[in-house]
Amino acid sequence: MRFVKATYHLETKTVEYEASNGTRLLKTAGTLNWRFNNPGNIMALPEASKQKGRIGAGTVYNPKKNTFVIFSSIEVGEREKCALLKRKYRDDTISSMMSQYAPEAAGNDPVTYANFISSESGVAKDKKISDLNDNEFDKVVNAISKKEGGLKPGTEKWVYVTNVTVSDGSRPVADVPFKVTLGSTTYQWKTDSYGKLRTIIHTKQGMTIVIKYTNSAGREDVVYSAIAGDETKNIVLTRNFSQFSAKTLVDNPKTEREKSIRKPIKYIVMSGDSLAKIAARYKTSTDEIAKNNNIKDVSKIFPGQHLTIYGVNTDDPSIYMVSPGDTLAKIAAQNGTTVDELARRNNIADLNKIYPGQPILISNDVEYSSSHPVSATDKQAPKPNLLVGSTSSKVQSVNSNIKVLESVGSKKSDKPIALLPHEQREAPWMQKAMAEAKLWGGLKEDKIGHNFHTLVNSKCKYTLTNTAWCASFVNYCFKETSYKISKGFAGSNSFVGDENFKKISLPIYGCLMVWRRNGKGHVAFVYGRDSISGEIIVLGGNQDDSINFMLESDTTKVLVGYYIPAAYSELNRGGLHVFDVVELNKSININYVRKSKGKNKIAIKDG
Repeated sequence: MRFVKATYHLETKTVEYEASNGTRLLKTAGTLNWRFNNPGNIMALPEASKQKGRIGAGTVYNPKKNTFVIFSSIEVGEREKCALLKRKYRDDTISSMMSQYAPEAAGNDPVTYANFISSESGVAKDKKISDLNDNEFDKVVNAISKKEGGLKPGTEKWVYVTNVTVSDGSRPVADVPFKVTLGSTTYQWKTDSYGKLRTIIHTKQGMTIVIKYTNSAGREDVVYSAIAGDETKNIVLTRNFSQFSAKTLVDNPKTEREKSIRKPIKYIVMSGDSLAKIAARYKTSTDEIAKNNNIKDVSKIFPGQHLTIYGVNTDDPSIYMVSPGDTLAKIAAQNGTTVDELARRNNIADLNKIYPGQPILISNDVEYSSSHPVSATDKQAPKPNLLVGSTSSKVQSVNSNIKVLESVGSKKSDKPIALLPHEQREAPWMQKAMAEAKLWGGLKEDKIGHNFHTLVNSKCKYTLTNTAWCASFVNYCFKETSYKISKGFAGSNSFVGDENFKKISLPIYGCLMVWRRNGKGHVAFVYGRDSISGEIIVLGGNQDDSINFMLESDTTKVLVGYYIPAAYSELNRGGLHVFDVVELNKSININYVRKSKGKNKIAIKDG
């Protein structure tokens, strides 16, 4: 069981460990280092990311106030203690180390501590940590654990839960009301913005769980019932309809109502689509769509690609690489925009300072560029322009239970109608993945202006160059399209066992493909099958330090499995469509080289 979060309850001396599937372990009493999985009682640093394996922190009074790290396991805590001694104190003697490791200011006695370590381990107090042999080092480590409490256990209690997500088969659905009965108590609950009901804690064995939904006829249907047991369950309730509302207009107004004019529609290409199919669906022509979207070859469109129907596509962002002699004024004039707008979109503080090779975002999509500022230099890290609560309100809108439509006059008369919108129901997150691939295609991680780590978690200190970012890339795509992300957002295998994701037996378009080998992993989106090799093609980040398409044989890691968001159904999705991996990469400005017959191609760097 892998724990991803820990909370300390001081009043009961209990640490509540939460696993990725929602199961809890309560560790109560015992010594502090046992309770916190922290054999060395390592103090918590202000920046949690600097302490590997840290999943929480707890403040205690012994008697002075101190905050200690809570690690995911005893083994992880032990490893970090050893790493700390070798990293921070390698040039210290046992005596000098203790003045920092167990300072007097924190209520310790460094001299007594050093004497105990020396006596217990048999190692002289004036010997440097770097001079210890393996046997001596182990003895010092064990002596520290003994001094810190000896890992004397208290009590452990496992608590299991039921997690319920409501979906329409493609997206989670927010604000759906349910009557939930737990034992003898009934509650009126609604799904949150991610379609989830409150976590149902199995407070006692044999507790009955009944969930009811009032249907359109006003009758209560039992949609789920179970007996609480000693296992955690993740349940998806699928609702097979959509609800829309529109204001009522007068049927025969005194003043003639304006007839409807076809407004531009944003369409995301789905797997199996062709321009002919799309044109027939919207009663237009392939030539018209191709012209409006600057498509050179009408036989080549790709899933996740943005198209505009009934209008010119002005939303396709592009990157301009600064050349020697360029100025912002020159670039702005060439691209029909202003210096101030370019500076705002790219976080450029000094309008007179741009550099050859610097990527400049050129985009007509104001909403996109204002909410996703691009760094101008490595020193200007991207800072997402997020207002408090903006993400949740956006998610609430996308996953809304009832969607409000505009009432307009019909195409052929002034009679009132409400037009049902086109909904992207096939792997909606893939449109974001493709947009990022087009935006940053051909650029290495030190030139990519989106730090996917901080776009997923603004508090983290990771960068694309110091931390593998394949998982943060896919989680960013999920987050931007209103799906839950994995709890260990930067971990490639964090989707395995996470309550927000489920494993499927066969690959489908948009599912995650997860690999692992020798403690390292990789994750990417399944896109299709290659027309030459028949292998699975994946679209992902951190593949040779960039965003691109690769074949499954391009990694040396071992397949773990295929995963999709818990709110997404794999049923009736069909098989994978066939593409040429070379053509796909060419569409995002990348030159992909296949393996030559009889020659081994160097594996793609993916971790």
